[in-house]
Amino acid sequence: MKHYSKQIFLFLLVLLFGTQSFAQTPSSFSIKGKITGIKDTTVFLAHYFGYNQQVIKDTAKVDSYGQFHFKGTKELPEGLYLIALPKGRYLDIVIGNTNFSFETDTTNLIGKMKVTGSKENEMFFGFQQEMSSKFEKLKQLDAVRRQKKDVASEAAFKKQQADIETFQKIWLDQNKGSFVVKLIKAAQEPEVPAYGKPMVTKADSAAMYQFQFSYYKSHFWDNFDLGDERLMRTPFYQKKLERYFEDLTVQHADSISLEADKILAKVKGRDIRRYTIYKITSSYENPKILGVDGAFVHMAEKYYIGEPALWDTSTVRKMKERIAIVKPLLNGKPFPDMYLTDTLGREIDIRRISADYTVVFIYDPECSHCRESAPKLAKMYPALKQKNIRVLAASIDRSSLKWKKFIKEFKFEPMINGIDIHKNPQTGKEEYYTDFKNFFDVYATPVIYVLDKDKKIIAKRLPLEQVEDFIDFHKKQNIKK
Repeated sequence: MKHYSKQIFLFLLVLLFGTQSFAQTPSSFSIKGKITGIKDTTVFLAHYFGYNQQVIKDTAKVDSYGQFHFKGTKELPEGLYLIALPKGRYLDIVIGNTNFSFETDTTNLIGKMKVTGSKENEMFFGFQQEMSSKFEKLKQLDAVRRQKKDVASEAAFKKQQADIETFQKIWLDQNKGSFVVKLIKAAQEPEVPAYGKPMVTKADSAAMYQFQFSYYKSHFWDNFDLGDERLMRTPFYQKKLERYFEDLTVQHADSISLEADKILAKVKGRDIRRYTIYKITSSYENPKILGVDGAFVHMAEKYYIGEPALWDTSTVRKMKERIAIVKPLLNGKPFPDMYLTDTLGREIDIRRISADYTVVFIYDPECSHCRESAPKLAKMYPALKQKNIRVLAASIDRSSLKWKKFIKEFKFEPMINGIDIHKNPQTGKEEYYTDFKNFFDVYATPVIYVLDKDKKIIAKRLPLEQVEDFIDFHKKQNIKK
């Protein structure tokens, strides 16, 4: 199964068309459509996989009357599908029952929709048609009240708003148990009740905001059935996961891990469980926020290594390899031994560097990004040194000539400069002891670590421009403690 974005769908049509068009065996799915306004073209059927990917399941040719027929011998997984039309237009349909037909018109795809043989789609489009009609009336009443600005027009507008809310509640209750209701509810936001206490002081305002946030977060998943795998094949699940973890969860490894465990305790289906684990884990392997890669280690150990039956052996093996690299480099861990010598050939012991903070700048002398960063680092170093911050600049290239040229070119002499070249006292040959890729996660350069007084990691992959501000902030936080 391949996942494709909408942007490359049209390119794939020719490749995919034909292999399913001449099947002689009885169909497991048969969906006939007629759309007035299109002809002599090709359309395709795909289900959602998050909001930014779709999975193509079939293609069909449209005749001169706008008629087409999706059919196949394999069952379609249930969920929300789209039928992609020419000029970037598309039509959402519900796939549960896979033998039905529909007819509509490009002038109003939803408004003119007529469905035969699918109760779920009759409900799906009937609800949209009714809501569209009511909102059109609301729009007209809004225009009137803005023009007249009187009590009667304002009252008519509010009455229509109330009618819409009442209709929604009654309709959802009357059709509960259907997948369409689950779809509609999945897209809804939690309704936060009014704050019942008086608002007098700033503390009251803060308490109200805290109440609203806590209620919203605790009820965020109320309308979403995490046990229903069909909802994975909609645009809503990915959006909700991203919003929950990015906006409603404290960006700390322990908090992220705790919330992930709560959600996954409710997600039992194999496919949606795999999807959920993947989405959360991948978000924190190379995170934009400092110090949350501990959430990646938690997810990888508990849900990949701990649930190997969900994954192929290659995936589990790669996760084990990745954990072996990342785990020793988490915030709070002692900085691993980095075997370096200085420009005079003397061994450098990072633990003996006397400083409140140590910035480790790992670079390649010929890396363009390193050469862009180097003059900036040289310029800021005097200010860092005044704050008892030292810089260890470590070259991953073992060419002494290139290394010394880089130091001179960018005026790195005041810093501690190291290279992984060690002469064997017996043979006089150069030996190398530092595996930068596997021990320090250097897959691109430059890489910056910030170490505290005890040479424990407090930041990894910090942008150079943020180093000084980060250390100042860290120092203030320690003073408060």
